[in-house]
Amino acid sequence: MFHDGDVLIVSPTGKQWKLHSLILAQSSPILNKILAAAEPAHLTKKDRDAGKTVFFKLEMVDDSKYRSVDPEGLRYKAFKSVGVNSRALTMPPNINGLGEKATYNEIYDNFFRCMYNLSPEFRQDDDPIARDYIIDCTALLQAADFLDAIPVIRVVVEAHLLRLNQILWHHISEKAENWIHIAAKLHSPLMFRECMIHLVGKYHLENGINQDMLRHSQHGELGAKIWQLIEFKAKELKDKKLKTERHLMEFFPARLAHKDDATSVPGRAIYANDIYFWQALALCRQYFASAFMNGCNYRGADGGLAFYRTVAEGAYLRVDTLDRFHATFEMSSKGKVCLNGSIDLIKNDFKPVVKDLLIDRSQATRGPDTPPFAHFTCTEILDEEFPWYEPPAPTAEYKDDDLDMMGDDGDA
Repeated sequence: MFHDGDVLIVSPTGKQWKLHSLILAQSSPILNKILAAAEPAHLTKKDRDAGKTVFFKLEMVDDSKYRSVDPEGLRYKAFKSVGVNSRALTMPPNINGLGEKATYNEIYDNFFRCMYNLSPEFRQDDDPIARDYIIDCTALLQAADFLDAIPVIRVVVEAHLLRLNQILWHHISEKAENWIHIAAKLHSPLMFRECMIHLVGKYHLENGINQDMLRHSQHGELGAKIWQLIEFKAKELKDKKLKTERHLMEFFPARLAHKDDATSVPGRAIYANDIYFWQALALCRQYFASAFMNGCNYRGADGGLAFYRTVAEGAYLRVDTLDRFHATFEMSSKGKVCLNGSIDLIKNDFKPVVKDLLIDRSQATRGPDTPPFAHFTCTEILDEEFPWYEPPAPTAEYKDDDLDMMGDDGDA
């Protein structure tokens, strides 16, 4: 309630805000349009001497049309003069599925506070998933979005959400569809990357992501850009898996490579010494081929995640498996020890092949008693891939023609 405010805004419950038309107009193009269409009140000198400063009055009115889908649906109305053009505004329904909204008084009180660089007041309690706190943040974003005033609250809302740390990251890991458009509207690199990591990782899983929510027409052009990026990154991940699987079948460990040098030429003895390594390589490739034929690769229900993790951990061709092998291919005790040792070394050589697929770029930490994610978390999003990214304008070359004070003969 600024004593010199020239706009009075009244909510349906009677709460009032006395603000400045200049701040409102600069913050929201929609409010600017409403104020431009409204006829200001005429204040006499007597009014001004009496401390009256209000030129405009905006009244928030409940909109019953949105009552069933949005209990806090509102519209604004400039009504100072009869016949003045008015603009009805209604809050869109909450399509993010984040639950009940805060009351409109709280939403707009926080919105107006942000316009004046005052900290919003979000509810905080002992809820381990910070439900009310998140609802307050997202409701503020939704109100600002509808008023085309997201820049006013962007930094504040992002900062408050990031303060949740692991609570936020675990929310996103479970329902990234609810958060991706919020992250994009906030221009938050951290939140957007986290959403993309989980959406791309779950893309090829059955019922992995809610495509209907992601492709809802209400998201407009921004939603189309995000979906296009998800599809592009999902294909990129699939191609990376195919390349990895081909590499597994074609890979030769460095320990098996022999080349001519100035002093020797590889002969039969050198390759004879490698016989256990070659046996180990053949057995590893047989395991890979069998896994691929059984659908444990990128075509699997988990996208090949369990297979790649098995390779990275070296948890295959273990003693019980080799015992079955030796039932057909007998060896001396020393030979078995040598083959087992060679297999362990070759398996270590294969681990880097799948390393990039198993990078965990997620911010959500997993404790010792928490199972790892059941989807890939290796997706990388570059700055220029953000849907809000704008390439920097080219720098014009500076020419000092106007300061050329030398004549043709070189004299000043």
